[in-house]
Amino acid sequence: MTVPGPSDTSTIKLEQSPIPLNQHVPPQQPPPHLTDLSKLTSRSAVVQALSDLSTYSSALEDELISLFEESEPVINHARRSISALAPQVQLIQEEAIVLERRLQASASVAKRISERVRLLDEERKRIALATDWAVRIAELKSSLSLLASAVEHRDWDMATMHCRRALSIDPAIRSSQFAAAVVPTTDLPEPPETTLVELRKTMLTAFTDAFIKSTQNKDEKQASRFFKLFPQVGWKKEGLEVYSSFARSMVREKGRSISDSLGSGKAQHPTHFALLLTSLFEHLAMLIDMHQPVVDRHYGAGHFSHGVMPGLQEECDRLGHRIMDSWREDRNVRRRLDEVQAYRFTGAVVATKTQQSTFKTSFGVPGRTASPAAGSTANSSFDEPSGPDGREVDRILTELAAMSSRWGLYRRFLQSRLAAESGDADTAKGRTLESERAAQADEPLKDFRRASLDRRSSIASSVNATFGTSADQDVEDNAPIATRVDHAAESKLGQEVLESMQIIYIPMETWYLRNSLEKAFRIDQPDTTCRPYTSSILDDAFYVIRTVVARILSTSSLTTLNEMVRVVRTSVEEEYIEVLVRKMETLWRGISGSMTVDGPRKDAASREMRSVFITYLNVLDMSSNYMSRVVAEVGHEQTLTKLFDPDEMDEASCLVNSLSGLVNRFRSSLRTEIEHLFTQLTLPRLRGLLVETYRDVSYVLDDEGYLDAEAGMALDALLKPWEVYQ
Repeated sequence: MTVPGPSDTSTIKLEQSPIPLNQHVPPQQPPPHLTDLSKLTSRSAVVQALSDLSTYSSALEDELISLFEESEPVINHARRSISALAPQVQLIQEEAIVLERRLQASASVAKRISERVRLLDEERKRIALATDWAVRIAELKSSLSLLASAVEHRDWDMATMHCRRALSIDPAIRSSQFAAAVVPTTDLPEPPETTLVELRKTMLTAFTDAFIKSTQNKDEKQASRFFKLFPQVGWKKEGLEVYSSFARSMVREKGRSISDSLGSGKAQHPTHFALLLTSLFEHLAMLIDMHQPVVDRHYGAGHFSHGVMPGLQEECDRLGHRIMDSWREDRNVRRRLDEVQAYRFTGAVVATKTQQSTFKTSFGVPGRTASPAAGSTANSSFDEPSGPDGREVDRILTELAAMSSRWGLYRRFLQSRLAAESGDADTAKGRTLESERAAQADEPLKDFRRASLDRRSSIASSVNATFGTSADQDVEDNAPIATRVDHAAESKLGQEVLESMQIIYIPMETWYLRNSLEKAFRIDQPDTTCRPYTSSILDDAFYVIRTVVARILSTSSLTTLNEMVRVVRTSVEEEYIEVLVRKMETLWRGISGSMTVDGPRKDAASREMRSVFITYLNVLDMSSNYMSRVVAEVGHEQTLTKLFDPDEMDEASCLVNSLSGLVNRFRSSLRTEIEHLFTQLTLPRLRGLLVETYRDVSYVLDDEGYLDAEAGMALDALLKPWEVYQ
């Protein structure tokens, strides 16, 4: 049977029908002459509507009959076309049956072949796997035998090499029943996994003993050798513990010297404890800088931070806590803090009540209570109030700020040095960690100190705990640890320093600032010899303000800076600006009675009022300039860069610049008091002077004066054009 080609089938074509079968005939709409049923109101109308409907129905039936008659030829033609295609369809169906029989036979053959190939491939894989297991088992047996021999002869380099070979074998092979049946020998009867663990424990003990002995003998070469062997035999964690113990011993040795300094009687130095804390941080920074590359080179990036640094930081916290406790006890910080908190400020109130006593005027008026002529002095009404010693508080604040500054520097060092371990580059040092390791590739361990490092019991316990839960342990890769640990944030010493800043520094610094401003007003003296008039309060107050702001910044604590900036703004506004304003207002109220009576008392009161007002107006004016200079000096970018992290710079700069708001406060008070001076003193004198000057001047014109004025205006109009040419 053959299938006709396209040329054969193309000869059979359907004739075009008069009306396409798929043509859509729109439905006939009812003729518009049919009456709406809702409008039929009479019998005749109903009869007429039924007649119209019958006529319309007959028309539709005639049309349907016509359509059926017209479509009959088309239907007959389609039937003939379909009948003509029947042989072709039958031919195709028979050909498909033949092809199906042929393909079924071929598919059956292919299925049998592929199944056989799959079985052969499976057998080949099993043979390859069995061969690999046999080779690995033989290698394991040989490695264990050579490892046992090397351990027996204490050839640790060869033992390490054979141990690495044994550990490189798949743990599933090492712990399999086949290995347990084949590998054991008369010398090593235990299963291979158990034998390997026992030999590794022996090596761990030997490496630990050798490392401790080398460090005690200060044999850097041998110590470096055994330190590098720990991770190669699968004891990376234990090696880090041994090294951490060694590093902590060096910190403990430094701690002994610090303890000797604490009891040496040198605490009278104002920054003795800050220097001790500085020496501790410098020693730790030196250890980190020296040993971090060594550990990370042999154990992988980040392992110093996770394995050694916690122990170092723990020792640092312990020694730092001792220093802080000794500082609090030796400086009587608790007693000073209680005195500060119990102190009540009264000096500013007294200063506002004795406005005349703060100035030594060059004149005396009988009856004036504060007049030098009456036997009083400028400061006779002020007694030094009892309370904390400002110098002692200043020393405590300076030393605490220095300790906070050293902690901030140490914290930034840790963050910059250890942050790069989780990445590829150490940006803080300007070179990559890999380049640093390469530069120190052959560098041995340094600065070994004699100390008790025998931690065999703790190491053995950790080993037993490890193998109590797992039967196998592999060699870990020297891959960097991605998780970053912020040792500074988790440090107990850092938390103690921060707590001391909150509990001790902020209350004491607040008291010191307010007390110093109060004392500056208490000893305030005018300087009428210089021009413009000024007062000692200006230099005294801004010396204190600059000292306090600089000390706040030196703490390197963003939290302390945030709190103290608000304190400084409030204290300067309430204890300096408002006191100056109240002094001027109180002065005016106190001498206003003397201004109402003519005579020497009025003249003296006027002179004193002018002197006081001008002096304090100059103080307010210069204070705004001084404040701008203080903010510009202490808030310089280079200064802040040395004290804060880059991510803290913006906030620190914003906080310092917020003190510039005091400049506007000074200027606002200055404008207010100038207006007050003009209203209370200048305006009355100008009014009297103008009245006296124009007493005989009259602006009321009579007839004669009016005529004279008009004549003068005519003459002026005549002469004005000629003034251009004069």
